[in-house]
Amino acid sequence: MENLADLDVDELVERLTPGEIQKLLDEADPDDPSIPASLRCNYRCAKEPTNKPFDKNALLDFIRDQALAEPDVPDVVPHVAGTVRGRKFKPAAKPKPRHEDDIELDIDLGEDVEIALSSASTDEIVDLAGIMGLHSMMNQDQYHASQSDKNPRADPEIGWRGVTKATPLKSFPQEAPNKTDPEDAVSKIKNNDPKTTVVNLNNVPMAENLFIELFDALERNTHLTELQAANTMLTDAAANILASALEVNKTLEKVNIETNNVTPQTITRIIEAMAVHQTVTDFKAANQQAQFLGNKVEVAITKALESNKSVLKVGLHFQYGDTRNRVAVHLQKNLDRLRLKRIAQMGSSGGSSYPANGSQKNDSDGNYSDDE
Repeated sequence: MENLADLDVDELVERLTPGEIQKLLDEADPDDPSIPASLRCNYRCAKEPTNKPFDKNALLDFIRDQALAEPDVPDVVPHVAGTVRGRKFKPAAKPKPRHEDDIELDIDLGEDVEIALSSASTDEIVDLAGIMGLHSMMNQDQYHASQSDKNPRADPEIGWRGVTKATPLKSFPQEAPNKTDPEDAVSKIKNNDPKTTVVNLNNVPMAENLFIELFDALERNTHLTELQAANTMLTDAAANILASALEVNKTLEKVNIETNNVTPQTITRIIEAMAVHQTVTDFKAANQQAQFLGNKVEVAITKALESNKSVLKVGLHFQYGDTRNRVAVHLQKNLDRLRLKRIAQMGSSGGSSYPANGSQKNDSDGNYSDDE
């Protein structure tokens, strides 16, 4: 082995004849990365290059003609008609049906129960099974017949031998497309039209410049109370202007910007802007391009909502359970605060037995307790 290690490879290659070198190339490992790809294949084309551009159709025609011209490789064993080679497939024998005698169950239910069941009608038995919750013994029609008096009891298909049929689907007319003119709506908001209190732009694609004009006009509008802009191709730049408008507007109560391209950071800014005047009670912004808001954004939204004592509904998908719980608890506090205020107003007007100040008092955080 020491002598082989001392040999000069270049000197050995110089001593090889061209035929021996070709033989070495033919026996090369095709997976050896140190050998060029052109030398790993044993096939050597003896034709001279034509220097013509590549023609895929001509190549396919040549391959097809070459395949048709070459004879098929003969089988090792010639085919003989009627000769079966190998094992012949035999289908598995079907198991014979087993005829078992019917097993009779003798259950002693008591004399009174057996007398009551023997004289009970089919409707009474269906009602009894429904009360006991024996759903596996009843079909759907039987169960609903036992729970409601509106179902037809005299129908023979509801009996024990009845078969539940599929309920035909109810066809409802398609919802009419939204025919609101965006430019007309923007013009009314700019002019502060007193009759325009609700603007519904749902499913109406709007240009970004129209959104900017609309949100800019909201700062001076004093009559609009509801803005619906779901699936309107609302961009993040226009939504930032909406946040600035909510910091000034004091009449808007409901805002819906679902199914748009608003980023979580902009949604956070809108919710923080709602806490300035605290007039918005219903805000929806779910199903945006960003599926999840993120932990930092959800914490910021939670803090902004907890400082808002007027918001009652929030349409957002929160990923973390702590955020969902804190938001739900705060919305419940706002609803309780509104209820107590309504009770106090009813008591002061004499329409309720509650005293004007109420038998319950709530602190600044919305917690309330009963007076002993």
